[in-house]
Amino acid sequence: RVFYSFGNVPDAIRRLFSVESDTGEIRLVASLDFEEKNKYIFGLEARDGGGLTGHCEVQIDVTDEND
Repeated sequence: RVFYSFGNVPDAIRRLFSVESDTGEIRLVASLDFEEKNKYIFGLEARDGGGLTGHCEVQIDVTDEND
């Protein structure tokens, strides 16, 4: 069984996104504003019950829909 979580990320990322620990699905928990920031890059961690850990980098690009 693999558990997913944020790596070493700033609190600002944790206020905007959540990670489902069983599936690794990333969900938005607050609104994003293209004019404020158009790209988010952060690390995720996958850990199994045997102590092995894997890391990946996630990039989320925000598009401006009203232009």
